[in-house]
Amino acid sequence: MLSTVRSFDLVLLEEGEDYVCDAACSLLSPFPCETTQLTWPQFVESLKNANASRSKVRKGRIRVGTKSLIFEPDALDSPILKLHFQSITSINDSIHISKGIAVSCTRVISVPTAIYNGKTRFLSAYDIHTVKGADSTVGSAPFGALDRNSSTSMNLPGFVFIFAFATNDIHDEQLSDYMRLWGAYKLNIEPETPDVQQTGMFSQALIQPREKLLLGCSSASIYPEAVYCWRLKRMVRHGGFAALTDRAFYFQPSPNFSRKSCKRIAIDRILCIFKRDSGVPSNGESATALEIISLPEESIEKRLQNSRKLYSCLYLEFKRESDREKFSTTLKSMIPRVFFALESRAFRNEMTQLWRRGMLPNFQYIDFLNYISGRSRYDMSHYPIFPWVIADYESASLDLKNPKSFRDLSKPIGALNMERLLHLKKRMSTLQLLDKSTADTANAGDSETCSCGNNKCDKCLMRMWNNGFYLYCSHYSTPALVVFFLIRLLPECQLRLYSGKFDAAARTFKSMAETFHNVLHGHSTFFELIPEFYSGSDTFLRNQLNITTQDGRLGDVELPLWAGNSSVEFMKIMRNALESEYVSRHIHEWIDLIFGYKQTGLVGGVCSEINLGQESIKSDNTFHPLSYLSSVRAGKLNLTGATQNLLRTMGTKAISVQVREFGQAPIILFDTPHPQRICHPQWQESDDPIANAPWFIYGHLRNIVYDHSQDSLVLRDWVSLGNRITGVGFAEAGLVYALSPKGTVSLRHADEPEKVMLTSVDRNSLTCAKALMGHLCVCSSSGWLTLCNLESIIALRDGLPSSGQPSNAERYSVSDGDKGVLFYRKQIHSDGVSCLSFSDGVLTSGGFDETVKQFQFTNSEIRLIGVYDEQNGPLASLSCVSGLLLTATVGGSLTLWDPRTPHIPVWNHEICSKSNDYRVIACGISNRYIQLVSTDETPVIFWDVRMLNSLNSCTGFKREISLPNFKTFSAICDPNDCVCLGGVQDGVSTLHIYDLHTKSSLMSTTLSGLKYPTFMAANEFSGAHRLLLANTVGDAKSLRVE
Repeated sequence: MLSTVRSFDLVLLEEGEDYVCDAACSLLSPFPCETTQLTWPQFVESLKNANASRSKVRKGRIRVGTKSLIFEPDALDSPILKLHFQSITSINDSIHISKGIAVSCTRVISVPTAIYNGKTRFLSAYDIHTVKGADSTVGSAPFGALDRNSSTSMNLPGFVFIFAFATNDIHDEQLSDYMRLWGAYKLNIEPETPDVQQTGMFSQALIQPREKLLLGCSSASIYPEAVYCWRLKRMVRHGGFAALTDRAFYFQPSPNFSRKSCKRIAIDRILCIFKRDSGVPSNGESATALEIISLPEESIEKRLQNSRKLYSCLYLEFKRESDREKFSTTLKSMIPRVFFALESRAFRNEMTQLWRRGMLPNFQYIDFLNYISGRSRYDMSHYPIFPWVIADYESASLDLKNPKSFRDLSKPIGALNMERLLHLKKRMSTLQLLDKSTADTANAGDSETCSCGNNKCDKCLMRMWNNGFYLYCSHYSTPALVVFFLIRLLPECQLRLYSGKFDAAARTFKSMAETFHNVLHGHSTFFELIPEFYSGSDTFLRNQLNITTQDGRLGDVELPLWAGNSSVEFMKIMRNALESEYVSRHIHEWIDLIFGYKQTGLVGGVCSEINLGQESIKSDNTFHPLSYLSSVRAGKLNLTGATQNLLRTMGTKAISVQVREFGQAPIILFDTPHPQRICHPQWQESDDPIANAPWFIYGHLRNIVYDHSQDSLVLRDWVSLGNRITGVGFAEAGLVYALSPKGTVSLRHADEPEKVMLTSVDRNSLTCAKALMGHLCVCSSSGWLTLCNLESIIALRDGLPSSGQPSNAERYSVSDGDKGVLFYRKQIHSDGVSCLSFSDGVLTSGGFDETVKQFQFTNSEIRLIGVYDEQNGPLASLSCVSGLLLTATVGGSLTLWDPRTPHIPVWNHEICSKSNDYRVIACGISNRYIQLVSTDETPVIFWDVRMLNSLNSCTGFKREISLPNFKTFSAICDPNDCVCLGGVQDGVSTLHIYDLHTKSSLMSTTLSGLKYPTFMAANEFSGAHRLLLANTVGDAKSLRVE
């Protein structure tokens, strides 16, 4: 018999049931045979016979919940037994077995188990054993009676279990807990709060050396009281204590059912923190939560090798909102950037612009919108929502260039079938007539009567919304839907949802074609998809676990013919469809329905009575009034009259069940139509897990690394950019510019570099340029800025000329007669401009006059909005990202600013270099780090940007990358925690890309024929050409995908 110590799975507990305690024990029982008045003496006699009783003993562990007793045997081939308090008829102190507790019940749940990858899994329906002819309700034995174990006191017939413990103390504690919890259940009252919540506290022994406790313990200097909360993971939750130090976040399970003493997350590994709300502020229910997403301690490369997730998540629910605010406020003071995704509109706009320019795939952008709208992969009630995009699951082949292959993304699922939609509208109209008295009461204050007669005017729509008008009785995202799709991956969740059984065969996910047909034609199926359909892994489509339902073995999902009976091919086509040009052109319409103004109709961003609900009703996109409580809690919506009536008449538990089980709409993100995507890059199929990772893992430069590892990225020589140049870059996805010391800009198609157009913009040498909003912003050594309208310039010649050396007619220059059509000029510095950055409509410039300035771009002007003049020398580089500004002078003075307080630096640092030719090359702010690249022997220095409160002591958080015998000439500080270096190593021009997390080289290649790579530019617009490198004499190379 194979035995071991199992890891208990909380999925065995019921909804609303808390884990209380556990203890090792031995079980003596004739189960599965029932015990009657006649067989009871035989069982008692067998207990006296040592040999006979020994054969009936099962060693294991008793797990105590607030609604049940669960016996977990050590033998892996034995089922787990669950005794619900509802079915228990007696609990007595056993007189036949020393230190034993006798329990009798009329119903036992036997849970078959299996071992998969070293873990206990539940892969088949639970077996229910019921005493024949017995009443399943609790027996009439006197509560608390510790009578001698007679057949009468055991309330037979029934199933009899005797749990024997090692010591009298354990026996007494267990018996006390059983009687207390069983008594509370019989009286239909909540059991007394476990002492651990009232008197327990976080154990300081778990804190690592040299860590300072900040909150969550009695000795803490800030908030000394202990904080009890619950950890949520999919469909189960468990209580424990939370604590925070200056180096880590801790969660200590209490009572602890696992082998780990606590969960520790290092502060410098946290990526994002989200505040979550259940939408049900009520007594006794957790309404607020924190979701902490972090990188695991081991490297991403190692986790990829072991096929493990690339991130970790700790989702904690708090009973009191004040407890959550203590942690969030303290964490925000320590690592403010981890809240930017949730709270910074600038960050949100930046992500949208990355997506519009084709740098962020559709999958990651939709995933981002889900996260900032309150959705989480760790909460089944608020699971991420993804669209159905393919509309054909019957054909033998699928053409992703044919619009007919796709679903209409401008309509909700319920409106795709017009016949069904008309039926739903007719049904709702009938319900409105039946409930006319309620509507009249709600509108009693209206003095005017609408005479439009068609329910289409603004006033009618407003009244319909306020009266709780809705079309769809079920939501597009519910826990039942999630477990429906993930039955082959997480069968335990469906077993928990349906009380130990799988859903009926007719309602099991068996076929893609059948499921989509039901979504189009069913009168209660209006659901969208989940992220797993586009994330690359096909495990949820195949029954690798060998799951067996009550109807037989569960098969693999039946796939469309165009998938060729291959789940791998199916996943590839699904992702290709999501990233296709058709979807890229129309996905913004679906975003309006799910995350935007068509969800409820907040036109113009004002929750005014005149427009509330209009767009959702016009778009046939209305759901039950209680579906919008998340937006109400977030302050995005006002309560309608119908919602107020429901909250007033329904009980707290009923509302909680409605929110938890029947679906919640995401928090509204956009109150105006979402902008359309500008670039539609062709999706490159990839087996790289990072390409299918959530948005916070995905990195742009890692695409370059992957292409290089697959030998699809090659280095090509480019045509000469001129005899002398002062800078290069991408003006658009396929348009390259080069600056000259003579004040001219040359423009070339990336794929036809021999065709060139020269544009004169200044009499002085050009120093830097930046592409922004369809323009090229060019600056010179005289301090002037010239804004070039690229579309107008190129259209003037009807495209670029074909000759290599343009004639005078092909040269365009700034003139007084231009009137701003082609160019706009403005002097922005008193000396030359050395660097530029553009983010969220703001241009930031740095100059040789030792000042930094910020300008707001509008349709009519470029307006100065900020000046930073406390610089310690000429500026070499700057970076303005997500509300922070980083500046670096040529000599190595690094300063961090908050634009809201431009006169007071957040942090500054002086680089002390012994080198005489020391010079700063680039600086940047990435997801996690402040980066600085210089010509020093240690070219890359970086700090954790989330430790802003501790940056004054830089030594503890400073990290370096050393490259022996490497001389840096150019660099790019990538926002996704990578750095790209161009230089000369051992006399050979070389390109390096480094991952800052691991300080490891992701890519290294020689640049043969390119001496001194002084300029480097990444293509921020996507496209085949990924990177351009050049030197001052015009030699150039392109790194491109072929």
